[in-house]
Amino acid sequence: MFLPLVLTGCIAESVGEFPDQEEICGFDAARELTRAVSAASFPTPVIQSIKVNGALAWSSSNPAAVPTLRPGDIVTLNGSGLGNGPDIDFTKLMIGNSRILETDLKMYKQKLDIIKQVNYEVSETHSTWDKDVITWNNSEVKFRVPVHVSGGPLKLQVQKRLGYNTSLTKPGRAHNVINAQTKRITDNSKFTHSCDVVSKLSDAKSAAPIEVNVDNPNINNLVKRGREIFWSYDYNIGLAHKVRNLDWTKIFEYKTIDPITRQPADPALLFGAYRTIPGEVPEEAIRDVYFNPYPQPNPIPGLLTVGQQFTKGNTRDSGWVGYRYAESNHPYTGKGSWIGFNCASCHSYRITYEEAPGQEVTRVIPGLPNPEWSMKWAILGDKSGATTATFDGIVTKEPGPPIDPAEKDIDRTTLVYYMPAGTGEHNMIRASNEGSETDNDHQFSPIAIPNVTYYMPIRRSLSHTESYVGFEGSYIHSEEPDGAMGSMGAESLKALTAYMTVLDEHDDDLRNVGLYRWLKANNKLGAQTGNASLSEGAFVQNGWQSYAGVQNVVNQGKQAFDRDCGSCHKDTLDSHTNERMFRLDEVGRFFAPTIYQKDQQSIRATFLRDVYWTQSRGLLSDGHVRNVEDLVNPDRCTEGTALYNQYYTLHAPVRPEPGTPDQPKAWPDLNRKGDVFRVYKNVEYSSSDPSTKRNRFIERHKYFVEVPWDNDNYYWDYQKMRAEYGPDEMGT
Repeated sequence: MFLPLVLTGCIAESVGEFPDQEEICGFDAARELTRAVSAASFPTPVIQSIKVNGALAWSSSNPAAVPTLRPGDIVTLNGSGLGNGPDIDFTKLMIGNSRILETDLKMYKQKLDIIKQVNYEVSETHSTWDKDVITWNNSEVKFRVPVHVSGGPLKLQVQKRLGYNTSLTKPGRAHNVINAQTKRITDNSKFTHSCDVVSKLSDAKSAAPIEVNVDNPNINNLVKRGREIFWSYDYNIGLAHKVRNLDWTKIFEYKTIDPITRQPADPALLFGAYRTIPGEVPEEAIRDVYFNPYPQPNPIPGLLTVGQQFTKGNTRDSGWVGYRYAESNHPYTGKGSWIGFNCASCHSYRITYEEAPGQEVTRVIPGLPNPEWSMKWAILGDKSGATTATFDGIVTKEPGPPIDPAEKDIDRTTLVYYMPAGTGEHNMIRASNEGSETDNDHQFSPIAIPNVTYYMPIRRSLSHTESYVGFEGSYIHSEEPDGAMGSMGAESLKALTAYMTVLDEHDDDLRNVGLYRWLKANNKLGAQTGNASLSEGAFVQNGWQSYAGVQNVVNQGKQAFDRDCGSCHKDTLDSHTNERMFRLDEVGRFFAPTIYQKDQQSIRATFLRDVYWTQSRGLLSDGHVRNVEDLVNPDRCTEGTALYNQYYTLHAPVRPEPGTPDQPKAWPDLNRKGDVFRVYKNVEYSSSDPSTKRNRFIERHKYFVEVPWDNDNYYWDYQKMRAEYGPDEMGT
């Protein structure tokens, strides 16, 4: 594979070592003292006046005035209790669905170690996006109106930092984490990384929302470009996967073999792919889209490492939502066009419903998690043996974990095949010794695909600390092999951010359809609407607020939610999270913590939106909870109860029904949410056959165990993980 590079005499650039936060991070006592002093006083924020470019536009003595804001305007808020800004306090400022950027974003150049196939970054930037916050203190906030605003109101929220999480690996000391923007820069001798603690947070307080007009003549163009990036770009994944010998074209032409059933692999069945059908998806998902430039510079070198990689090119439809051909320059074969995937592959959900009586529509809703997406694509190929995969790393030799450290032959096929639907696993595919940030760690840690229909208020993306920049940050730093390649340029990122602010456009329909189906499935439709035969279309058209019985029960539910869930899920920006970070010894996860959660040694309280539909992929970060009823049932968290035992102990499968009428049964239908989790045990014929290699890979994940009542499957032992997790995995 690497012979052409050898023949050219080219020497590939080397990745170096990624920074270790345990070695480079120190505690900033002065900063924590400043935060503590600020937290000692926490009045309710009050905005008394608003100036736009120096001119008074609103005041508390003239509350009927409606300021007009334009991108680039300098806005000054004067008042009291406004907080001391995003670094001392934990503050947020929103205009409509757009958050005012509080951190300078630097897009560092990304490179590829072509021999190791490992991505890394250097200290040189190719693009920057300066923060919109100019100054922020208790009496004055000054900011620049961002380019991606489209409407009001203006909202300001303050939380105080109440100390910090202490380290699980260095007891008694603060846990410090590296700034996620620079975490992939490997030249540690020349670059100084910044770090911060994982702050504990108070409840949120906010100023009264203030209505504003927004005059942004470019917003439609910006949203259109963002929609193209969401639906039409491939994030440089197509070439990355081609270099590692995955053939998406064969997958979508039904020319690869399902390694378990031995039948032609079906993309819809195996990883939830949807066909691109006009009317169900935006036209950008179907038509050709030419990017000039591509949103992200591709770190993969061109032909023989001396040819230029494409910086612009055409993308076209593969026939499947979220999977696009994109032109690029292969380092070994030259110019071509290959399929990669984008946001819409994972973050879209095909839903059919009645929007009015007799008017049925089918839409692929962007932002919602695809409940049937899985990583099975990684093990598909056309080889003739038991393992059909062509993707590099599926069959390999690699060192194992502490329980089996020797370098041995393994086969990832079976474990990847039985991954829970609606989840990803960031470090399952790479070998354990490649030297990347996402090398296999032999810790089974599926993470549920998040819902991003209303994501802009979130600062602690992927359980990162506030040094990470919410949605904006989550596309700057890629995660291979199932994430983007290269950091995104500022102009493209602004466009994508603008599109993200409108992903809630179908939320009213989603709420009404979900509520209707829940009422009908639970035989409550007649009692709460007065009409047991009420059609879905009529309910959606009228809206749930039109039915007094529904309104009364919703109000009761809100009171219960505020009382019982508000300590974690109450804010003033409608994201329903205060973004508190719970240490790993304070909060449970059915599967092992993810690489991000291990880095932070904590898990963020999740945001809540479109919950009826997110139930389809499972609730909580592991996707294991099958519906809201089980989620809030005290028995689920009470040891010894029937529900706790069903969820969290070893037993013969109970196979509960799907959690909602819309929750799909994943393929294969071996595991149900809220039940034991199993992975098929292959019949071994020799010490070197694929079955033995597959079983070895599973057994190296030490919390998969054998049980006496089932010789055909390994079982995930949550109680074993609960008792033993830490020393081997984190050095605790």
